[in-house]
Amino acid sequence: MNLLNLKVKHKVFGNGVVTGMSDNLLTIQFASKVSIFVYPDAFETFIVAEDTSVQSEILSEIENNKRAVREKRLAEETARKAEKELRDTDRNATPSRRIRNNIEDGFGPDYNVRHLAKQPILTYKQVEEQFGIRIAGFGRGINRTPSTVVLVSSIDKNKAGFVYHDHWTTDGDYIYSGEGKTGDQTMSLGNKAIVDAENDEKKIHLFVKFSPQEYYYQGVFSLVDYTYEDDKDESGNMRKEYKFRLRKQSVEE
Repeated sequence: MNLLNLKVKHKVFGNGVVTGMSDNLLTIQFASKVSIFVYPDAFETFIVAEDTSVQSEILSEIENNKRAVREKRLAEETARKAEKELRDTDRNATPSRRIRNNIEDGFGPDYNVRHLAKQPILTYKQVEEQFGIRIAGFGRGINRTPSTVVLVSSIDKNKAGFVYHDHWTTDGDYIYSGEGKTGDQTMSLGNKAIVDAENDEKKIHLFVKFSPQEYYYQGVFSLVDYTYEDDKDESGNMRKEYKFRLRKQSVEE
């Protein structure tokens, strides 16, 4: 907003005029002195624009800034709570929670199952409760919340025409197929949520599902890149499909 030459009034210095703007600083010439104020905060406490419509617009901007700060803080708190609950679940896991024997059996070498994290294991109800999502149908999907993008990767070990083609790479990245079972996939909804996660300041959490009682949590991931390539859809027809390359973040990140 261009505020040069805007007439304002200060509680102490009286009437003044904005003579300069630099970043978030305003220079105001009063009758007795020149002062510098922080924009837009000063309009909430120290100065008032003579033009009431301008004053109203600035106050709306201040409120929007406050709302954005509150939403960001809430998203960060939600993400920290979810990660703490996952750590607590892992720490308090009972001996009755059995890790599958020979979990590698049935996977082809192209899946690179050695990169699979085998703990913690959650039920679908625990995933829903801890991440605030609702898992429907077969349980695979891109689930969006205000602070996270929760990916559930279902595995078809027999490769019997399963529509999605998720797998680990040899160097430990995860290839996650975009959503959309038939026809060319589009950059919308869940697919767009993965691409926009970093700009939206959302964390990407990844689970690999073996059954409704076995969701293997893989950690927090970031999007490295993605391609749009030919693959078969649910009906066996060739179509364009997004392949998202995800990389696990270190604990420090």
